[in-house]
Amino acid sequence: MLYGILSDKLGENKIIVLTAVAAFILTFILLARPFGFLPRDGGKFVTDKDGNKIEVNKGSSGKVTGVGLLMVIVWLLLIFLLFPVNFTMEGHAESGGFAFFLCLSFLMMMMGYLDDVARAPWGELIKGMLDLVLAVTASVTFVLFNSTDVVFFGNEIHIPKVLYVVLATALIWASINVTNCSDGVDGLCGSVSAIEFVGYAYIFKRTYFSAAGLVFAFILVAYLAYNWNPSKVLMGDAGSRTIGFWMAILAMMSGHPFSFLLMSLVFIFDGGLGLLRLVLLRLTKSKVTFLKNVRFPFHDQLRKNMGWKVPYIALFFAGLEIVFVVIMTLIIKQFGL
Repeated sequence: MLYGILSDKLGENKIIVLTAVAAFILTFILLARPFGFLPRDGGKFVTDKDGNKIEVNKGSSGKVTGVGLLMVIVWLLLIFLLFPVNFTMEGHAESGGFAFFLCLSFLMMMMGYLDDVARAPWGELIKGMLDLVLAVTASVTFVLFNSTDVVFFGNEIHIPKVLYVVLATALIWASINVTNCSDGVDGLCGSVSAIEFVGYAYIFKRTYFSAAGLVFAFILVAYLAYNWNPSKVLMGDAGSRTIGFWMAILAMMSGHPFSFLLMSLVFIFDGGLGLLRLVLLRLTKSKVTFLKNVRFPFHDQLRKNMGWKVPYIALFFAGLEIVFVVIMTLIIKQFGL
């Protein structure tokens, strides 16, 4: 809305900085005293195989959760206000469907928030199907407005659109779920996600997508002021699932979708291996020996089995993410864009 007015006076770079700073300040103020309508953690239950109700996340009982709703709303409002968001078909063609993906991010946030406020967590089937629908929608949207040529170690590869939709759907679905699974200890998801967003903005050719990711990183820094152990607020599914969605979109928009395997390796390792073991268990319907002595998400292995303190776990994974971003930077520098 204001981009046309500000672009002549400030220029694109300054507008991005202005948006990021505004996002940090607004998020910091809003999270200082979260709204009363937000849910409290600790009132959710799961049912075990014997039909008994078991309380979820006892350690976080009573804390305000679902603040991802506020974070994503701040992000979207500022992006729509200060970025060149165009809803015309010609505008979508020029921006790669930027406005469409922002709307899909809102839907992802609302899906997560509705789960956050539910008395009992939504079942795996319901969440999985909703994620699948949104992932397919995003994948089809991508191929409508973007090339399906990808770069792999300096080699350009053309992927047929139908195959790209299938692969992109799997990528988006996986990113949403591994990020969500990693949001289990204070400071971990927020710090790792912020570093990854900054990494995408630094490494790859800047687009509106990576600039929006950079703005989200500033929001996450403000969130960490309240989420660092001992946390006062939790982002919930409203935040973590939206983050995972945008990370997948960034990987696709970079033209290097395989970069996701390294840039999100922390989330893949922490939450993804547990999902893989669960899938194997469901498919084989028998006892799975794959990493049977390791607890997943892996942050639970460190916290509950190895006695690590929560801040050290968050710093450990954040450090790993920095290493992976540096490695990706070197790969891109070696092989070029």
